[in-house]
Amino acid sequence: MFVIGTAGHVDHGKSSLVNLLSGIDPDRWQEEKDRGMTIDLGFAWFTLPSGNEVSVIDVPGHEKFVNHMLAGVGGIDLALMIIAADESIMPQTLEHFNILNLLGVSKSIIVITKIDLVDDEWLKLVEMEIKDYITGTNWEDSPIISLSNHTKAGLQELISTIDRSLNYIDAPKNIGFPKIYVDRSFSVKGFGTVITGTLINGSVRVGDDLEVMPQGIKTKIRGIQAHQTNHEKIDPGTRVALNLSGIEKNEISRGDLLVKPDVLSNTFVIDASFDLLEEYPNEIKHNLNVTFHVGSREFYAKLRLLEKDLPLAGNECFVQFKFENPQPILKGDRYVIRTNMNTIGGGIVLDVDSKRHKRGDKGLIDKLKSLKSGSISQKIINLLDEHHIMTLNELLKDLEIHSEELIPIIVTLKNESKLIQIGDTFENSDFISHEYWFKKITDIETHIILFHERFPLRRGIVAQNLKIDLMIEEKIFAHLIDFANQENIFSEVAGHISKSGFYPRLN
Repeated sequence: MFVIGTAGHVDHGKSSLVNLLSGIDPDRWQEEKDRGMTIDLGFAWFTLPSGNEVSVIDVPGHEKFVNHMLAGVGGIDLALMIIAADESIMPQTLEHFNILNLLGVSKSIIVITKIDLVDDEWLKLVEMEIKDYITGTNWEDSPIISLSNHTKAGLQELISTIDRSLNYIDAPKNIGFPKIYVDRSFSVKGFGTVITGTLINGSVRVGDDLEVMPQGIKTKIRGIQAHQTNHEKIDPGTRVALNLSGIEKNEISRGDLLVKPDVLSNTFVIDASFDLLEEYPNEIKHNLNVTFHVGSREFYAKLRLLEKDLPLAGNECFVQFKFENPQPILKGDRYVIRTNMNTIGGGIVLDVDSKRHKRGDKGLIDKLKSLKSGSISQKIINLLDEHHIMTLNELLKDLEIHSEELIPIIVTLKNESKLIQIGDTFENSDFISHEYWFKKITDIETHIILFHERFPLRRGIVAQNLKIDLMIEEKIFAHLIDFANQENIFSEVAGHISKSGFYPRLN
């Protein structure tokens, strides 16, 4: 399955095109029908000639409802940018272009609608304006299809183009860490609480336990539907409806995040890359209050600049965000920020639970550049430098890659003496950076020698005291002691650790 999202200015024909493609009216509310304008997210689906099933998210085009648009486009595979022939590119066309670029949506089809309202000469001018605008952008090679929702001229060409475009889109990642940003929640009589959202990064099945973040409420999947069909299991890249048990409708709402239990903690502070849009070069300053959008979630944040110079429009820089309330943010999440009703930029989350940094710290900037653009090998080393010890699952979650891709890289790092593996199998092992491991072995050895010099009549230092003195995590300490015993570096007897070959003696 694939997920398509519409985008474009208000009244350019997004909803009527979705209806034309699917036979489903995405405008769910009576107010939308009365006003003839989409004000919230709409949903539909259809099957392409190839047999591919497609979910469609229809977003509002009015500037007052950009927050609703942002809530819907985070998990889409392909964007349909709708531009009316009688108006051409308009303000929300530009803002939606920017938002999709910031969120990493690069696969798109540009659809010129309402061609029955203009003549051929005008239509050519509109096509030229669109081509001029997308030249030099990620959308430069996007197909442009002219279409009339009224006469259906161009409809079959659009359907064929969608079908072909999906062949060039990578299959959704399944790394075993499912997450769903909730975009609707409601109650169904006889069933209870139901939520909808786009499933990414992993599969779910009936009976699975999930956790609602940031609340930390545990729940269980009672039922799964996709396109009004019941499923026992569903794979990522799918619009889903989940019937949840153990939770009331008022305990979960749009913006909440569903994940496996106990795999995610909320955070107050993150470090991130940031791209400032060229339209708003003077909007950015240190300690700027912004609205932060990630997935279907939005909340207030304070932006701190990490580099001494103010960012230049169109250039990437690095920033820190501090949130008013703890938020469920993951490394690798794409975000958008807005202020004064304008979208001013966005980027990628690089680190969570960050400390407050000194502005202009070159070492920090180099680290963030590596997290943003470095190889997976370098990212693994950076993670181990930060956390000291990690499991395979923890690495998979932070790197958002499949184990089949990660394990060969770990083997290479082991062979290059950059990583220590503790355990018989990859799935049950702990991983520690080679540099950190041997530094701690040296620290322990030095500490024990000094202890023996100071207390020559004692049989050794109490293991727990040694761990506390050197501030080594419990899990790593146990591995270090086992390794040092096996290598005959020092020995442990009755909870006391001494240098190998040491025995109490008079001076």
